[in-house]
Amino acid sequence: MLRHTLCAALALTLAGCTNDDGPDLIVDPTTALECGQPATPIHVIQGDAAMSPKKGELVEVEAVVSARFLQGLGGIYLATPQGMDDQNPQTSEGLFVRLTEPPKDLPRFATVRVRGRVAEIGDAPDTQTALVEVSAMARCGNPQPFGPQAFSAVPSTLADFEAVEGMRIKLKGPATLIDNDRLLSDGELIVSLDGRDLVPTERHAPGPEARAIAEGNLATRLTLSDARETMDPDRIWFLREQPSADAPYRLDSALYGIDGVLDQLGEGYQLHLAEPIDRVDQAPRPTAAPLVDGDLSISAFNVLNFFNGDGKGEGFPTERGAETFDAFKRQRAKIVAALSAMHADVFVLTEIENDGEGPESAVQDLVDALNKKLGSEEGDYAFVKTGAERVGSDAIKVAMIYRQSRAQPVGKTLILDVPPFTGMGRAPVAQGFQAGAMAFTLIGNHFKSKGGCADAEGPNQDQDDGQGCYNAVRTEMARNLLDWLASDATQALPAARLIVGDLNSYGEEDPVRLIKSQGYVDVVAESNGEPAYSFVYAGAAGRLDHALANPEFAKLVGGAEIWHINADESDAFQYGEAGVDAKSRKRRFRDDPFASSDHDPVLIALRADDARSPAVTP
Repeated sequence: MLRHTLCAALALTLAGCTNDDGPDLIVDPTTALECGQPATPIHVIQGDAAMSPKKGELVEVEAVVSARFLQGLGGIYLATPQGMDDQNPQTSEGLFVRLTEPPKDLPRFATVRVRGRVAEIGDAPDTQTALVEVSAMARCGNPQPFGPQAFSAVPSTLADFEAVEGMRIKLKGPATLIDNDRLLSDGELIVSLDGRDLVPTERHAPGPEARAIAEGNLATRLTLSDARETMDPDRIWFLREQPSADAPYRLDSALYGIDGVLDQLGEGYQLHLAEPIDRVDQAPRPTAAPLVDGDLSISAFNVLNFFNGDGKGEGFPTERGAETFDAFKRQRAKIVAALSAMHADVFVLTEIENDGEGPESAVQDLVDALNKKLGSEEGDYAFVKTGAERVGSDAIKVAMIYRQSRAQPVGKTLILDVPPFTGMGRAPVAQGFQAGAMAFTLIGNHFKSKGGCADAEGPNQDQDDGQGCYNAVRTEMARNLLDWLASDATQALPAARLIVGDLNSYGEEDPVRLIKSQGYVDVVAESNGEPAYSFVYAGAAGRLDHALANPEFAKLVGGAEIWHINADESDAFQYGEAGVDAKSRKRRFRDDPFASSDHDPVLIALRADDARSPAVTP
């Protein structure tokens, strides 16, 4: 319906209407509201741009209450009555009304008349058009039949969402679950309308192509909000089945029938849910560790701050890990379940407590628990003894454990405990191994994280290129590592070498590209046709955990895989205490590999038939 037709329907004179601005009404704030009198249509308030053309004006709106969020959002949403929209796909027919006091009689789908001032809430240009300073409200009729507008298009830009800002919509689905971190704490999920989102710098170096992926990710994702203020709710009201081992709400789950009101949330958009989600097809958990072709297996695994207190059941809470001994026992059970299922011949572990190598150390605790789990026939793991009281200066370290019947350390353990690793990261650890005819070197790493940006200075500040803060120091770490491996200090180590561990850099970021430029092969990428991932942050999947082989080592590799037991899981299934009562823990916690960490482990297999390195005498 054209605007001049709408004006006639509202008994307005054509002189008071324009195609651009809609009815030119003067509102007298001193008069009582009268239902059925001329009012400003919602689409005129919204306009066809990011900001309302009526911003700052006092208006009266007569419309249908499409949703009520009085407790959570402090207001209601209005919708244009059926048959009175302007048929313009660029203008929204929904509007948020902020109320300081909840009305006593305001059922859903009733027609109301509201007097208030048009405002843009939030920081420009990412604002929410709303009515504020509401001075009068009147109910104009009983609830009428009302249904949300079907929405099935995959947006190409954020402007596609702007056109339905404030409207009650229903997504038919499938919408892909891409983030579940805030499900338990805030009642939020993030979905994408075009499948899983990848970290832009996992696929492309910083630049136009990576920026295009970032913009595409933002344009097709929605935050699903419970529209309530309750933290750590006892029940997620919009889920028909609560999170459990049988319904884990892993990433890549498919959601159907999502009913809510769309509105702006910073750069992106969120859907304030009005009804429970119709259906969720749960993404399956992997049934077993991936089978990788080879005769000897190596795994790199971030074990999520494995701290064992004083080693005697006391000393909790720990500096970075479990808060109680019971929580630690749950953490240990999950880590051991993951390690025993992989049963790798050598593990390179990161985020393990840097508390020495004594009988009560964290690494000895883990080895003892793993051997007990596997039994006397297969439980023959030991840890590599570095001879150092501490490995570097950080609270956590890199450690290696190995099956004594399958591989043996050879030569001296080397530690690169120099700046920038000292004080900014964890010291790399290099160890040679002999396994039958194969001799190889593993270099375990854990580079500076992307966190702590407030303290970053100069080139370590976020350069807004997708690589996050401290990219400069991570690149310096990569350069120092390469120089060390090329120096006389490491020449006694076997020539086949694998740089492995948590580099806190995605696959096409500067540190990884620098290492690859020196002839190292990304064996995980070589073994997988699609971009792989080991970590999910803010709804985007990528690899922080790497296996980069020099040509001599690459000849030994039979394959490499990532076991997706953690990155896709909700925090609901981790070992911790926060926001978890005994009943909830019983429903969710299992001493299985899932949610044992926040990183997925990497598995690499070596083929003995391809051994090219000469044997090294221990």
